[in-house]
Amino acid sequence: MGAADSLTGKTALVTGGSRRLGAAICRELAARGAAVAVHYRRSEAEAIAMNRVLKHGVFSLRGDLANPQEREWIFREAAEWLGRVDILVNNAALFARDGEIDPAELRAVNVEAPLDLAARVAAQPGGGCVIHVLDARIARPEAGAFRGYAATKRELADSVARLAREWAPKTRVNGVAPGPVLAPEGVREAAGDLPLGRRPTPEDVARAVAFLAESESITGQILFVDGGQHLAGADHA
Repeated sequence: MGAADSLTGKTALVTGGSRRLGAAICRELAARGAAVAVHYRRSEAEAIAMNRVLKHGVFSLRGDLANPQEREWIFREAAEWLGRVDILVNNAALFARDGEIDPAELRAVNVEAPLDLAARVAAQPGGGCVIHVLDARIARPEAGAFRGYAATKRELADSVARLAREWAPKTRVNGVAPGPVLAPEGVREAAGDLPLGRRPTPEDVARAVAFLAESESITGQILFVDGGQHLAGADHA
């Protein structure tokens, strides 16, 4: 099998998959043969458009990840439609400056929802593959005006190795930590120093996610896709 069919027969649920980075991940997984369930909260038009352009039985489903009942429905619908969820990509997240959002809601979407959905994958017969989309800010002691957001991503990152050990051998857990790929909507933020001299693209991140989905001997790892920015640590906080 080559890259074009490396995930043939696999199913995937991608949260926040209708646009931007999530859409790139959906396109990459589908291009490699996976059947993809595209979760969204508000971007209905974009989600429907994904159904038209992706291959291999793509469908979309709407839900609020901050609501535990809706999280349960999202996973159940995906598992029923796909047969099971082989690959879970926890991409959806709330991004806001400190003080702009209720910390409880921020944690519900950025930490509780990914862990809840991941546990549902692990509870399936045969387990599955979980990939958390994190943020290169997890490597920095401070994160400027986004300390609360960064703290939620670090909390999720801290779960990767623990859950990989707990759920082995049936379920693999990994993370991808993008750097300055796309500036959040409505936020002006400098890219900072990039040792490789270029911003990573959404497609770079999507290929890293697909690599971890394919690599059945990798678990408990966090792959930075940030142009080397994490190497400087606190210098770029």
